[in-house]
Amino acid sequence: MNNRIKGFLTKCLWVVIIVFIAEYFILGINSPYELFSMCGEAISITLVIMVGLYNCILWRYNPFEKTPKLKGKYDGKIEYYQFDDYMKKDIEVTIEQTLLSIRVNITTNEITSSTIISSIEKENNQDVLYYTYITNPKNRYSQENPIQYGTCRLLITDKGVLTGVYWTSRNTSGDIELKRHI
Repeated sequence: MNNRIKGFLTKCLWVVIIVFIAEYFILGINSPYELFSMCGEAISITLVIMVGLYNCILWRYNPFEKTPKLKGKYDGKIEYYQFDDYMKKDIEVTIEQTLLSIRVNITTNEITSSTIISSIEKENNQDVLYYTYITNPKNRYSQENPIQYGTCRLLITDKGVLTGVYWTSRNTSGDIELKRHI
């Protein structure tokens, strides 16, 4: 289990305890049944707060949360070799992010791609986004650029720039650079 999930579960446990204690002092306990009922209520309230609100929105405003905030639209370029020709292509990228998940969607003139699995990892004190994706080519390009799987490794900088490399199941590879819209 990675550190982000462990940290999230620890925060959830603390919220359950705080909600339970608050319920105890506000409502009091008259029977063992009420004790179990309050435990269930505390867990339910915590699920709404932590999974619904914190995971989706509030984590971005927590100054102690170290997860890079990547959600947004990016303009980018990929550079690659195709049949011994050096090619460049402009891409549009949308990154959707919660505390526990990240999705990268890329659009070019030929394909769209979407994330299958992703993770932000620490390497040599740098944050790196890894994600595996599948492409969905437009019909007119499906013969020369069929569906393929790929993986991308992007270094995350503080300046809204992601740079890295990608490689695919068709033995192609290239460089990629993304700049966040302001």
